[in-house]
Amino acid sequence: MAFFEKISEKGQNAVKKGKDFAEITKINSLISDEKKNVNNNYFQIGQLYTQMHANDCEEEFKGMIASIVESENKIAKYKEQIQTIKGIVKCEKCGAEVSNGSAFCNCCGAAIPKKAVEPVVDEDSVACPNCGRAVKKGMRFCTGCGSPMQSLKQQHDTAERICPNCGEKTSDIESAFCNHCGSRLEGTVSVNSPSNIKHCPNCGFSTDDTEIDFCTECGAKLI
Repeated sequence: MAFFEKISEKGQNAVKKGKDFAEITKINSLISDEKKNVNNNYFQIGQLYTQMHANDCEEEFKGMIASIVESENKIAKYKEQIQTIKGIVKCEKCGAEVSNGSAFCNCCGAAIPKKAVEPVVDEDSVACPNCGRAVKKGMRFCTGCGSPMQSLKQQHDTAERICPNCGEKTSDIESAFCNHCGSRLEGTVSVNSPSNIKHCPNCGFSTDDTEIDFCTECGAKLI
């Protein structure tokens, strides 16, 4: 009998320990919930104080508030960079994502104001004068909106056309005839560019690739 009593007592102890463990786990979970509630209230107090006293806070809070403001500004810029990469803008009225260039929001119908784009460009890129997209140097058209990056005259503003009849020079690469004698102009030579630069007599395109004999823009023979 004593043997069975001992087994029964051990069983009761095990059950009690199991119940105690479950109760402790439950209480620890309640403690964790209350800690989260305390931390959330601390956060809301700090956020509310920052909003109300950002410009007139006590000296000991100035450094922390300045750090918060700086981080929030960085976050806003990073989000704008993501939007630029994705080609979207946010509707100021409803917050929906709208394709860049849209005149109206496709969710609420609100007008989308055109904003000046500050492109993120590196030393190998230039900003498109129309949409602000970063485009690799040398590209004649924007890969974002298709607009010409520069006019032919801007691209070849150092080029001069020489009249084969009278030798008169002109910087107007679009003129087909000499302004001095009326003869048809042929070819372009660049006075300020290196001698290995080839020029198109038809469209004014120039390149330093000496292996190219024909213009990649219009197909005319390069000189």
